[in-house]
Order: sequence, then structure tokens, then C-alpha cells
Amino acid sequence: MSETPTPPGKTGASMIRGSAISLGVRLLDLPSRYGFHLLIAAALGVVETGNFYIVFSTMVALAGFGRLGIDQALTRQLAMDIASGRAGDVRPTIRRALGHVFIASTAVSILLAAVATLFANDVLHKPALAVPLMLGALSFIPQNMGAALAGALAGLQRVGFSQMIYSWLWPAIFCVAAIPLIATGRLTVANTLMLTAASFTIAAIVGAVLLRRFLREVPAGKPHDAIPGLLKPGLSLFSLELTKLLITSAPAIVLGIVASSRETGLFALAWRLALVVNILISGVTGMAAPRFASLYARQDLPGLERSAAQAIGLVLCLALPVTLGMLLIPQHLLGLFGHGYDDGASALRVLALGQIAAACFTAMPELLGMTAHTRALMRINVVSVGVLLLGLAVLTPLGGSVGASVAASLAIAVNGAAAAWAGRRLLGVAPFSTLWAWTGGRVARR
Repeated sequence: MSETPTPPGKTGASMIRGSAISLGVRLLDLPSRYGFHLLIAAALGVVETGNFYIVFSTMVALAGFGRLGIDQALTRQLAMDIASGRAGDVRPTIRRALGHVFIASTAVSILLAAVATLFANDVLHKPALAVPLMLGALSFIPQNMGAALAGALAGLQRVGFSQMIYSWLWPAIFCVAAIPLIATGRLTVANTLMLTAASFTIAAIVGAVLLRRFLREVPAGKPHDAIPGLLKPGLSLFSLELTKLLITSAPAIVLGIVASSRETGLFALAWRLALVVNILISGVTGMAAPRFASLYARQDLPGLERSAAQAIGLVLCLALPVTLGMLLIPQHLLGLFGHGYDDGASALRVLALGQIAAACFTAMPELLGMTAHTRALMRINVVSVGVLLLGLAVLTPLGGSVGASVAASLAIAVNGAAAAWAGRRLLGVAPFSTLWAWTGGRVARR
């Protein structure tokens, strides 16, 4: 708390440079993650793609319960420990986090395998998905251990490597391994899920090797005090992760219950295309989040405001041209995935509007989470989930994929706007005012 705040110019330059590096790494998501989606869509067709995404969305929604936000709590804690000169706490904190995640992930994996048949028969009314759901349970442990390792790398300010483990490495591995199966016509929903589990496993092993390497640069020593618990702050941060997971996965699950597999497939591909913007947001947020924790530990609130403004401005500059394309030529973009997917054009337009809202509020929820205002963040997330679930319950039966898109976009806007308002009220941070003043000054000078 007593450290001298980083000079404003240095903070700004470091934030922009770090965000550019993080974005550059995240842009590797485009060929890997979208190669993943493109290969599945091309090989399985609309109906089987819908079946895959019903299972995959269920996996995404449940995987968070195996992490419980501990990966994000680990990022915050390590960033604060290093900023405060408590390097001796780093290793025991990481060990504790990995132990918690392994136990929780094992429990969730066993639970999904046990209820897969019941869920497929009585909830989804698609008995053929019972075995794929059981196979999907294989992914939880390697996926979540990889996420915890990535959280540790982010806390050590190794953001590029963290994003690699979090984001693009596992789909890149999948794409390389899937090409021979597609060439021989053997890519099915079942072996797609097994290949996904294997890809997560390899990515987690790479993450462990990288973390061990970078920990050599952290001075060893005895912990200063009792190691702080990660479960309580993790659960608070988990409300943010759960909100994101539900916004990402709940629409496809609800469509799988109330609509056909074809309708689910149309939404799933439109949603994956819209999430190109999320790559930009996640790239900048991945750099901003540990910086928020470090600046808050130093009580550098002006630096905190500048960093938040830079995050929003950078994402808006990059995201607006992308979303404009989704609004103007959605049929053409969806047609790239194969025949029949262009019927999801209306859903893509609605989802693009939601992604514009997400870009406007880049890293605002993370700002609250990384500055110890987790209680306010939890309340905001509860409201956002309520908006999402109510919207899905009312709009999906009426409008199918378009109704689900409206519900998801509305929840995104509510979550971001409420977090921005809370940041101003609790921290006095007004990134939009800073961004507007900076933009106005630039225009005046020109």
C-alpha cells in the first residue's frame, strides 16, 4: 500500500503495450478456435453440429463449478503478493489452488457421468446424447487444471502464455489431430468429444511446464503470514465467471430443450461467429485484470481509471469494424461455415449488437472483482443471470434462435452497464469521462 504509484505516462504506455501483446497472442484464437468450429460444422452438418453444441454447452456451463472462480482468485492474489513484496506466499498459494480445483473438478465429472442418461432422456428428450454427455465429463479435470495453471501464469504477469493455455492451444491441438479423421470421414460427435478431452490434457501439461519454468524467477522464502484462502474470494469471482458461462452456454441448452437440433445448430454457429469480438475483449481484459489488482494494492486510483479507459478505447477501435460486418453481411459470413447456416443471419445481427455493448464495458466487471468489491459484483451478476434466464424462458419458445439471441445480448448489456455504474460509485473510476476527454483533446489538437 505504501509503494509509490507508477508514473502516469509509464502506466499508460505499459498498459497499451501489454494489451497489444495480449491481443496478438489472443488473435491466434482466430485460426485455432474458429478452425475448431469450422471443422466441426463442415464435418458434422447442421443437425449433428446442433447435437454437439448441446453437449459442449453443457460442458462449458458445468466446467465452471470445477473451478469455482479459484483461477481468477489466484491471478488476483499472486499479482497482489508480488506487488506487495510477498514472494514467499506464491508457491504455497498455487499449490492450494491446484488442490481445490482438482477436487472440485473430479466431483463435477463424476456427477455429470452419473446423471447423463437421466438428463438426456428426461430434460433434453434426446436419448442418443447420453453417451456423448458421459464422454464430455472426461474433459473437466484437464480443462480446469489448465485454467488454474493459466490463472497462475497471469498472476505472474506472463499474460501471453496464460492466454495460450486458457484459449488457443487446445483448439489448435484439436484441429491438427482432427484433420486425418475428417479426411477419412470418421469424425463423429463421440470421437470429437474424446479428442477435445485429449487436447485439454496436452494444454494442461504445457501449462504446468511453463509455470514451473517461470517460478524459478520468483524468490523462494517462508510465507509472511498464514496463506490467504482462495475459496471465498473465488466464489465471489465465480459469480462473474458463472454469468459469462451461462450467457455463453444457456441459450444453446434451452434451445436444445424447446427447439430442434437444427435450430440449435444455427444459433451455435452465429454465436461462435459473434464471439470473435469476445476474443478482443478477453485479450485486453487478460492484461488489464492483474494490472487492476496491482494498481489497487498501491492505491493508485488515477492509474486504475486510465487503465480502464485504455482497455475500453482499445477494444472499441478494434471491435466496431468487426461488428459492422456482422450487421451488414451476416448471410455471407455464416455461409462460410457451409450450406444452410446462413439461415441464422437474424440471430447474428442481434448477437452483434450485444457484442457492441460488451465492448463498451470492457473489463468493468473484472475491475470490481480485482479491487475487492466482489460483493457488489455478485449482486450485479445475480441480476444479470436473472435477466438472462427470464429472457430465455419467455423469448426462446416464441422466437427460437433470435429470441435466445435477444436474451443473451440483453444480459450482456445489463451486466456491463451495472458494473460500470458500480465502479464509478465505489471507486470513483469514470473511464468513459477519461476516454471522452482524451478523444476530445486529440481532435482539438488536430
